Amino acid sequence: MEEKLKRLREEEESSGLYIHINKMKGMSVNTSNTQKFRIGNTEIEVVRSLIYLGSVVSENGGTEEDVASRIKKANGVFVQLYPVWRNKNLSKRVKIRIFNTNVKSVSLYACETGKTANQITRTLQIFVNKCIR
Repeated sequence: MEEKLKRLREEEESSGLYIHINKMKGMSVNTSNTQKFRIGNTEIEVVRSLIYLGSVVSENGGTEEDVASRIKKANGVFVQLYPVWRNKNLSKRVKIRIFNTNVKSVSLYACETGKTANQITRTLQIFVNKCIR
């Protein structure tokens, strides 16, 4: 890892780009190695989880934290749409289409990139069932 960070620093200097080391975070996934990351003389902060492109990445490599975060975000969207759900002028078909395009899409965003275990699928289905009820 030190060699890769050294090469990153060299590429940074040769290309004229600047990496803000204070904003950089390090994480070791599925390993017992607790060695600190360094670029030059600066030590990079090691974290247990971080958010990358809207998805939660954790050091155990699991997707449980990401799914919980997605469900929380989708629940926020669901609550914002309460006026739609209570509107008696909209048919159930229209409400389901709104649900699928706004709530379900948030809960399933980037799910294809993670591992799909039965427990994760069940958790997502429970959330969808609660909303539909």
